[in-house]
Formats: sequence, C-alpha cells, structure tokens
Amino acid sequence: MRTMAVIDNLAWLDDWYRRQCDGTWEHSHGVRLDSTKDTPDKPGLRLTINLIGTSAEHAMPQRLSLDATDGDWISCRIYEQRFEGTGDPRKLEQIIGIFRTWVDRDQPIPK
Repeated sequence: MRTMAVIDNLAWLDDWYRRQCDGTWEHSHGVRLDSTKDTPDKPGLRLTINLIGTSAEHAMPQRLSLDATDGDWISCRIYEQRFEGTGDPRKLEQIIGIFRTWVDRDQPIPK
C-alpha cells in the first residue's frame, strides 16, 4: 500500500524536523526541496537536509545509487554532515524513506 508509506514517511519527516527545531537550526540549516534543474538530462527532485546540530549529526557516510532507465533513477548520500537525495519525480517518498532508514539506524538505543 504505497499511499500509507508516503503518508508515514512524510509524517515521520515532519516529526523529525519539528524535533530538530531549536530556534536556530531551522533558520540557518534546515530542509530544502527543489528541482534537479542543474542536471537537465535527469529531471527530478532534490531533498537536502543539513545534519549539523541535529540528532543525526554524526550519521555514518552512506551512498546509494540506482539508475534503471533515464526516467527511473535515484541517488542518495550522507556526506559532510548533510543528506542529499535526488531522483526522478516519482521518488520523493523513497528518498525520504532512505533518509529515515539511515537516520534511525544510526540513532543510539534508548536506555
């Protein structure tokens, strides 16, 4: 059920974002969603999340890239304390899901 996954990942990102807000982070770093206009051969979306000052600040570097066809691609990475996910226009939910998986995996287990 793809619709539930979209809602779950969007709701998770909304909750994660609100937990990071401290009066400064959201104004100087935050989350940005834009188009991949600088890569005209691969139209799509880019989600950038600055991890400095967040609970994911020390997330391990990661990289994933899948390029099935010109219209079916996704690339995500964590580097230099930043998450960047790009993909074709249908991949936003999957990009958020990858970020969620990576961030949740790197969180300490509560005592």
